[in-house]
Amino acid sequence: MIPAAALTMLVLLPCELRAEFEPNWKPTLQVEPRSGEIVIDGDLSDAGWQHAARADNFAENDPGDQVEPSYPTEALMTYDKENLYLAFICHDDPSTIRATRSDRDAIWSNDYVGIIFDTYGDFAWAYEIFLNPFGIQGDLRMLSGGNEDMSFNLIFYSAGKITAAGYQVEVRIPFRSLRFPNNPEQEWRATFWRNRPRESRERNTWAAIDRDNACWMCQWGYIKGIEGTTP
Repeated sequence: MIPAAALTMLVLLPCELRAEFEPNWKPTLQVEPRSGEIVIDGDLSDAGWQHAARADNFAENDPGDQVEPSYPTEALMTYDKENLYLAFICHDDPSTIRATRSDRDAIWSNDYVGIIFDTYGDFAWAYEIFLNPFGIQGDLRMLSGGNEDMSFNLIFYSAGKITAAGYQVEVRIPFRSLRFPNNPEQEWRATFWRNRPRESRERNTWAAIDRDNACWMCQWGYIKGIEGTTP
């Protein structure tokens, strides 16, 4: 018979041993070609997502400073010769999600998720591509000083839906919509980003960001493995 004191220790032990949250500092995502068809409809059951690269362990950047977020986020990435594919799974209480069927570039008071990426890795400028829970698009061009060009628009395709576990979106970006080096394999700097407006505006990032470091782009992670594409 196990003494009562020992049983108490066994109950408490898992909590005591749970690892502290560790954000991703300059993480790397190794991307592979899609393994099947992908239809941009907000449904992530397509075969093409089965072996997609997965980015997770987002950190809260604001108002918390590199702490574990209220709800986790996952980003998926794959590609084919003509397109880059992204998907986002945003876990949440669906009753709290803010989403409107707004015009393009009018999603900034909504929940939204997306990618910020520098295809040249020189910190001069970057693409910003965001989607609200219905897949409505918001895109910008970030400049090195932190200013943003709100008039910037790309051609890409997206869809999203709210689910019982939060929301999810899919994106297809034609490579012909992007500028990037004409190299055999691409190496981009990037982070995935989620905006969650509630009592305060919670912002989460895949690549951890030191708020005391003036060079925001320098802290992003790496996207590697995209081959056989041309700008």
